[in-house]
Amino acid sequence: MKLPETYTLPLPVFVADAGGCIESVNAAFEALLPRREGTPWFDAFIDIDRERFHREWGEFDRRAAPLTIKGKVANTGGGVRYFDVVCQALDDEQPDRQRLLGILLDVTEKTLREAENLAILETAVDAIIMIDEGGIVETFNRAATELFGYEPEEVIGKSVNMLMPEPHRSRHDQYMRRYMETGEKRIIGIGRELHAQHRSGRLIPIYLAVNEIHVHGRRRFTGVIRDMSEQQATREALAEQRERLAHVGRLSTMGEMTASIAHEINQPLTAISMYAQSSLKLIQRGDYDPAKLAAALEKLNTQSLRAGAIIERIQRFARAQESKRELLDLNLLLKELVKLAEGDARIHDVTITFDLADNLPMVYCDAIQIQQVALNLIRNAIDAMKDINLERGNAMSILSRAIGDHVEVAVSDQGPGVAPDQVKLLFKPFHTTKKDGMGMGLSICRTIIAEHGGELSFRNNPDGGATFYFTLPIPQAGDD
Repeated sequence: MKLPETYTLPLPVFVADAGGCIESVNAAFEALLPRREGTPWFDAFIDIDRERFHREWGEFDRRAAPLTIKGKVANTGGGVRYFDVVCQALDDEQPDRQRLLGILLDVTEKTLREAENLAILETAVDAIIMIDEGGIVETFNRAATELFGYEPEEVIGKSVNMLMPEPHRSRHDQYMRRYMETGEKRIIGIGRELHAQHRSGRLIPIYLAVNEIHVHGRRRFTGVIRDMSEQQATREALAEQRERLAHVGRLSTMGEMTASIAHEINQPLTAISMYAQSSLKLIQRGDYDPAKLAAALEKLNTQSLRAGAIIERIQRFARAQESKRELLDLNLLLKELVKLAEGDARIHDVTITFDLADNLPMVYCDAIQIQQVALNLIRNAIDAMKDINLERGNAMSILSRAIGDHVEVAVSDQGPGVAPDQVKLLFKPFHTTKKDGMGMGLSICRTIIAEHGGELSFRNNPDGGATFYFTLPIPQAGDD
């Protein structure tokens, strides 16, 4: 039996009775699936689950909207075509018949394209997750399974925040609402490094890039996630190596300053010995003046504290320790450091002067590392002036100032300056102009300053000598 009203429609159409057998078809259906009248319409499709359809149709047949199911058809050419079967209950004079009107929409091209995209997703090296505008996961590829430890069916249909550690897990819905309301992009289209959470609870360092897509009027978000565990391990190993190298550099500096350190410690030790002997003689005489003895003991105590302070500064500077950055006053760091360097300066008849800016902004830095850099520049200045026998003068200056969004510390000397043939080699590892130098001082210092977000460089002074300087960024409002 033909279906007159729809016979000439280009879409395949059929009507099935309550038992599911085809009663009538149009020309397009007959061309696609000839001689199907009187047979169950399910048989025309390869993959439709009859029991599932009956269950869904039983819950759906009295509604106004149609029920759409997907089905595959094997045609005579040996290929497969994919259809959305739109099923609608027909109004009938005999309600108990409950006939079904079916319209076939060819979605072969779309299905194959989606299958190809899915295959690409499944073979991608990076984890790829797609969510809707409510944060619900729609796709979760194989690489995501390997990264997070979840199977797709455990994640799809649930909030993506299950893959996040706190506090981002609790705040994710708020992030989504803020973006939907304001359109302000804080990660979308930008990308950033952060941490995700494995099924086991372990934190995973990742690089996340998120893009927004619009398909069929829907907003969705695709996240491409790269596991940064190996890169982080490499960075940590390099950081540890740099820490060791910096420690070696500090020990080398202490070794080079042995003469000045010995001189600095010998002074209070000699005074301690002298006051101790004087006190003993007063006691041995028996008729000592208590006031004189007390004064001698007080001076002995002062000198012992002085010696202890010198040793403590040396130990603190030379000690191996993890990098620790704090908000610090650079002027105080420099004044403390000069107590370590002034002995070396006195031995070589060099005078250290200060030109430190008032109200200098504080900076985040590792105190020991920054002191290591400054001490290296001070000692280089002393050596440069010593090499020309102080013929241009014996004064060196330490300057601090704020320039824009950075703080600058500069050490100026009255030495020979930097020769043109040394400019390109100055910061190279193992390059040195000193007889006993390692050639690592300036290289280590430049690395330390670069890791702090600053720059280490130099300029020759117009009236002779050189100024070596480094900059450190001033923390801005909102910096984490």
